[in-house]
Amino acid sequence: MAEGSRPGPARRKLFLIVAPVSAAFVALVAVAASSHRQAPARGPVPGSSDASADRSGFTPLLSGTGWEVLSEGDFENKSVESSGARLRFLTATRGTRSDTVKYLGVRSRESFRLSEGTVVSLDLDWNRQANGTHLSAGFALAPTAASANPSGLADGLRIEYIGVPPGKNARMVITTRVGGRESRLFTEGWPDSNREGRRIGLQHLQLVLKKSGAFSVVENGRSIFESREGALTFDAAYLYLHATSQSGYPPREIFFDNVRVDAGR
Repeated sequence: MAEGSRPGPARRKLFLIVAPVSAAFVALVAVAASSHRQAPARGPVPGSSDASADRSGFTPLLSGTGWEVLSEGDFENKSVESSGARLRFLTATRGTRSDTVKYLGVRSRESFRLSEGTVVSLDLDWNRQANGTHLSAGFALAPTAASANPSGLADGLRIEYIGVPPGKNARMVITTRVGGRESRLFTEGWPDSNREGRRIGLQHLQLVLKKSGAFSVVENGRSIFESREGALTFDAAYLYLHATSQSGYPPREIFFDNVRVDAGR
């Protein structure tokens, strides 16, 4: 597939940054004009993790002016922590109910406009999971400010990695909801093919919006999915980051960094 379009050199940028203020960490949202071209996407780093090498300096993320912390389901232990702009999601689910999916996430407190040329980008570190079975991590857009897991909202777009048993591999899944009806647009061939998934590591992801509700998803500089027109049915959204797990798993960590929204036309 042809690589998704890049933002123009004079685009306004909306930065989502987590930064320390005094003893607390507060999420800040700032809008700034920039004349610099977006940095090129980095190449794939399968199985590697810069974030996992140093766990010092993380402090519990407090709901502030930029992010709201969300949770749904029962956990043995959970936390969302920040160190500068990096976020760490920790989930542990041993001894919890087997009939619930445990959701841990954050939501931008402010919505932003979606238009042709809007680009949502971030780094997701799968963190060398020894067993990523029933673990998922990714991001979502929805026009509604949910107070828990947004996957049940009437409208939304979700882009995530889902761990593949026995646990070292994952696959990307792209899902939309329109009027309460859910559609999986991309599963890397599952369940008909590619049942084994693939090794992932530090993944640079971009969601590039195009005209008439179409979008593309770019992974590590390569376009891996192009939607049809009308796939996205809303013109403003909140941004969600998440990790989910089923029951019975020891502590597992996922990292997010360099979260940014580039405004469109």
